[in-house]
Amino acid sequence: MGKSLLLAFIALTTLSACGSLSNVEPIRIVHFNIKELDSTKIKKPGAQLKAVKKILAKHDFNILSLNEVQYDIPGVPTYRFKTRGENLRLLGGFLDKKYSDWNYSFHPANTGAFARKKKNGTYYTNFSSKNSRDYADQVNFGLFPGQYSTGALFDFKKTYEVLVKDLKWMDFNKSIKITRYKQANGKALPKDMELFDKGFSDVTVMIKGKEVHLILLHTVPAYHFGNKKSPNYKRNADQLRFLEWYLTGKTDFPVELEHVKPLPPGTAFIAMGDWNTDITNKKNMGSKILRRLFTKFTPWMSKPETTNESAGFAKKRLKLTLDYIMFSEHFEVVTAGVVKPVENRVYMGCNNNKAKFKNIPEDRVLTSWYDRKKKKKCFVTVNRDFYEFKQASDHFPIFANLKFK
Repeated sequence: MGKSLLLAFIALTTLSACGSLSNVEPIRIVHFNIKELDSTKIKKPGAQLKAVKKILAKHDFNILSLNEVQYDIPGVPTYRFKTRGENLRLLGGFLDKKYSDWNYSFHPANTGAFARKKKNGTYYTNFSSKNSRDYADQVNFGLFPGQYSTGALFDFKKTYEVLVKDLKWMDFNKSIKITRYKQANGKALPKDMELFDKGFSDVTVMIKGKEVHLILLHTVPAYHFGNKKSPNYKRNADQLRFLEWYLTGKTDFPVELEHVKPLPPGTAFIAMGDWNTDITNKKNMGSKILRRLFTKFTPWMSKPETTNESAGFAKKRLKLTLDYIMFSEHFEVVTAGVVKPVENRVYMGCNNNKAKFKNIPEDRVLTSWYDRKKKKKCFVTVNRDFYEFKQASDHFPIFANLKFK
């Protein structure tokens, strides 16, 4: 096995146990994509993380799947940061001390691997900064290494783990024509680029004496971000094809890989993550693959609700279903859903009339957005709970309580 493949597929035997190792039903899962949760936010929690903590404190779970958590690497994004791979444990401790003792899966994503440093040796940390996009990783996105990593905390014994990270796209899909696509800056993409812009993890845990595979996947967005020659739509679809192949042994083209094999038939699994294409979309190939998967396996909701919406409080904002939980025939749903409080929006006009803003109830928050048509700042009040969810992320948490059949 070559050096790159050694990096690509990591199998870890972890027989040591942590926490109380819950062996009671149901299996309580929460998945949450917490927007751009970097080392700075974890080291010094602000309004966003305090909102996350308040939200998760209301939910009893023994598996927590998280997306967009920076995998900490010394010197990234600046020399102030010294730790390696500690962010998930630190985050767990902030949410509740008991999570510090849980087992976990956490590996650096490919995102930001090709990002360039500034002259002072540090990385850009904000895409709104001038020139930041010129320094960004144009292949896997991201401003610094490990930026959008995937992790999970769980109160079960971990026995084995497989990480698929360096698998070349053309090794998975031999018919892919990478030369058809371009980077955002117009340059050619590397022919040996990876299939995954982040990574794919299969974590084996013991639940009630049975092996269950936790499949963690955060795909590339099925969106072009202004680049008409973006590979994102195709890459998203092929990442979901890999998921389909890994779970079933086949997809809609032949796959021959030497160093990674699909799960044996009849394997118990729970797959989760931000799969970044709306299952109702009729154009995206990734959405078609999702619909196909949901005929083979059980989704956490028969009719998934929206799990993501654009930032801000404008009345008309983009709302999508991007986050999913799916599981094998071994399980059935007890309860499941999207954790999303009602907005109860009250329009307050576009004039900064302070008299209107008096005596707002404590359970409501006055907020605003810029109306581009009116070219004015406009105001609304919303439920405080909804406001805190919007502070936490542009995604809503989803949950599923499962039991063995």
